[in-house]
Amino acid sequence: MKNKIRFLASLSVLLFLAGCPGSKKVAAVVNGQSITVDELDESYGGRIAQQIYSMRKNALDDLIDQKLLETEAKKRNMTVDLLFKEEVDSKVTDPTDEEIKTIYEANKDRIGQPFDQAKLQIANSLKQNRKNILKDQFLAKLKETSKIETTLKSPPVQRVTVSAGNTPILGNESAKVTLVEFSDYQCPFCGRARATVNQILDTYKDKIKYSFRDFPLSFHQDSFTAHVAARCAGDQGKYWDYNRILFNSQQALKPEKLKEYAKQLGLNVKDFNNCLDTNKYTAAVQKDMDEGAKAGVSGTPSFFIDGIMISGAQPFSKFKEIIDEELKK
Repeated sequence: MKNKIRFLASLSVLLFLAGCPGSKKVAAVVNGQSITVDELDESYGGRIAQQIYSMRKNALDDLIDQKLLETEAKKRNMTVDLLFKEEVDSKVTDPTDEEIKTIYEANKDRIGQPFDQAKLQIANSLKQNRKNILKDQFLAKLKETSKIETTLKSPPVQRVTVSAGNTPILGNESAKVTLVEFSDYQCPFCGRARATVNQILDTYKDKIKYSFRDFPLSFHQDSFTAHVAARCAGDQGKYWDYNRILFNSQQALKPEKLKEYAKQLGLNVKDFNNCLDTNKYTAAVQKDMDEGAKAGVSGTPSFFIDGIMISGAQPFSKFKEIIDEELKK
């Protein structure tokens, strides 16, 4: 209940700030000059309107689910809680010791606890995941047999002018669709996004070009130098090879390690070390950061598909939806 109250309070604030689409409502007056809600939205690249839509969409989906469950429970002459127990809770199976052990072995470095201490937590997590899957499956069946019409409209797609920068390009230089990523070599979410980026490049091949731009976050102490190092490797034609090494070594990016990776790639170590030690590309990395911030980047990874922003390590389906629409134009 408390979470719902906080959600509604946040939504109310955003609705107040944004007003109605196309609103000329005045948000402030500075020395006689008005700042409208429209100008507010434009200054954030449309992200306020998009955030309001997302919150409304999530709230609408929750209410639709609740209506479906209430209707089905009424048909069966029972409460929603009893309906859940019958269709979800009673069908959840306990994970086996082997399943728990497999999860532990794959994540023990991150878990940081002995197996006996972590066992119950892993079991509960697996059980909750199974419960969520069964709930989604049950709701999907209800939706198949129900008539649902939604008229909530998403805000217009906002595009930001973002260049590919001056690092090497992957894919087709003259491709119709451009994917630009602002990323951080020490960001774990950026590391997870590698699989999605590779899937995009494998799927669309010469239909897309991909640019990796520097956005080292201030609290990642070794990241800025790592971004400089990648550009130094680029001087010797090994930018993407070095890029892959850095993402595979996110916890080991001290200068001595950066120089070690250059040696592993067979680079001219003297030239690489000189490039790194003289901070040759400090200004170039800072330029990427400045342009990213101007485009609305505040965290990593942040992607732009022909100027349409996607924040975070989103699934491939999210990128596919936008890329397919761009290719149709």
